[in-house]
Amino acid sequence: MTRFLIFYFAVYGGAHLYCYRKATRAFSLSLPRKLALTAFLLLLFIAPLAARTLESSGLDRLTESLSYSGYLWMGLLFLFVTAAAALDIVNLLIAVITPGKAVGRQLNPRRLFVVAAAYTVVIGSYGYYEAAAIKTEQLTITSSRLPANAGRVRIVQLSDVHVGQIVREKRIKTILALVKAAAPDILVSTGDLVDGHQRHLNGLEQLFLEVTPRFGKYAVLGNHEYYVGAARSLKFMRDAGFKVLNNENFELGGILCLTGVDDSQGKSQRSANALIERDLLLRAGAGAFRLLLKHRPVVAPESAGKFDLQLSGHVHKGQIFPFNLLTWLSFPVKAGLTELDKGQYLYVSRGTGVWGPPIRFLAPPEITVIDLLPAKTLK
Repeated sequence: MTRFLIFYFAVYGGAHLYCYRKATRAFSLSLPRKLALTAFLLLLFIAPLAARTLESSGLDRLTESLSYSGYLWMGLLFLFVTAAAALDIVNLLIAVITPGKAVGRQLNPRRLFVVAAAYTVVIGSYGYYEAAAIKTEQLTITSSRLPANAGRVRIVQLSDVHVGQIVREKRIKTILALVKAAAPDILVSTGDLVDGHQRHLNGLEQLFLEVTPRFGKYAVLGNHEYYVGAARSLKFMRDAGFKVLNNENFELGGILCLTGVDDSQGKSQRSANALIERDLLLRAGAGAFRLLLKHRPVVAPESAGKFDLQLSGHVHKGQIFPFNLLTWLSFPVKAGLTELDKGQYLYVSRGTGVWGPPIRFLAPPEITVIDLLPAKTLK
């Protein structure tokens, strides 16, 4: 939590200061207007923190209003800062390349601010729409490890739904309508299903009970389940009808063996979990298709060759471009399907909900429909 607060105040606070400097350089503001701008930025800066603090207060409408406005502003500010910074770089390049003529060719502070603000409004509006337009991604995987008589086994993957202050009943109903339309045999959640205090979850678990795949529903813990409290998160998931796989295997009648591993918190736990994961996969059914559910899209060297398909999420494909360039530094994998070796795959979901800002840009949300077929059925 301390590291998060340091990051929040240093980076997010710095973004607000950058925005303030751009506004005051672009326009001749009187002292009262500067004070009003400062108050406006300060209120939006503290809104997400205030919403988290008030989660258990019973002031639900205030909490949700603070959360929504604060996170919406966070997304818009990110768009403004990236646009303005890009224009600053262009101005700098002009100054370096044409030092004697730079003044006439550079954007002045007011024009730079207006261009960045226009970009923010246009892309922010589109991103708000994109975040609500959930896509259904479909893929087919054939495997000789599936029994010839198994037929098609359809898995629907949800990931990073983030049920809480932002993702509420309307969004969940939209998600579940798409799940029902896909008619899954198995529904899986690969972490971060939960992202809110219990008060903001009450009753929402009942919506998930409407989905009853023939082979059941399975979930693993992501990092946000730990942030809001593992015990609360587990209760919600179990009340929603999910079997939570806490570092365990689950056999499905000789057809599939599901292995679920908890999210890793810290370097030492990552090392320990990698060994747990390896041992679980070694104990997985020898003749079954081995499905690994793991929140972070990391393929542990210890697990190489020991699973057939790993389903992960966590990175949201950056959620708002160009943030994906930063997430790629930590998780250098592409969204979608990657063949790791012959017959071994990794699928990374872009996420079904949103974290923080209700905005996505060049990273639309998804539910994933995966049809597993015995290799023989294609002959």
